[in-house]
Amino acid sequence: MDLQETEISSQPIFKGRIVDLSVRTIKLPNGETSTREIVKHQPAAAVIAINDKQEMLLVKQWREAIKQVTLEIPAGLIDFTDASPLDAIKRELNEEGGYRADYWEKVTEFYSSVGFTDEKLHIFYCDTLTKLQDKRPLDSDEFLSSEWYSLDELKKLLSEGKIVDAKTVYAITFWENMLLRNKQDEESNND
Repeated sequence: MDLQETEISSQPIFKGRIVDLSVRTIKLPNGETSTREIVKHQPAAAVIAINDKQEMLLVKQWREAIKQVTLEIPAGLIDFTDASPLDAIKRELNEEGGYRADYWEKVTEFYSSVGFTDEKLHIFYCDTLTKLQDKRPLDSDEFLSSEWYSLDELKKLLSEGKIVDAKTVYAITFWENMLLRNKQDEESNND
C-alpha cells in the first residue's frame, strides 16, 4: 500500500520569528482529502556535556508552552551567524553554561515531533570542558541557571517525572548506554 499523502494546497496562518504555521489540504492514499496543521521550525542543536567528575550539564528555565520550569541539556536554534549545527551548539554551550570543549562528537539528528513539525534537532557529545572566564551573555529574553548532575541523580529525576524534555531523556539514555558499552569493552579487554 502506498502511504504517501499529496499536498493539494497550503494556507499560511502565521509567520513568526521561530515558527511558521500553515494548514494544508492533502489527498490521502485512499483518494479522500483531509487537513494537516503544520509548524515549520528552525533547526536546533543540543549538547550532552560531560565534565571530568562524570556529571552532565543541565539548564533550568521556564518554558511557557508547558507553564513550568524544566531541566534540559543546553540547546538553541541554529541561526544566521552559525556556519553549522556544531557552531551553533558551541555558541550555546558558551552562553548557557560558560564552557568550551576540546572534544566534540556528533551523536545523532532527529525530528522532534513529526506529526506536526519539521523541527530537526542535531545532538552532540562533548567532554574535556574548560570553564570560560569571559562567557557570552544570554539572549535578552533568556533567563536560566545551569547545574551538573550525576547519572544516578538524572535517573532519579527521570523516575520522579522531573525531566520531561524529550531531547534530555534521549541524552540521559545515550550517556548511560555509552557508559555501559565502555564498561563492557574494558571488561572484555581485561579477559
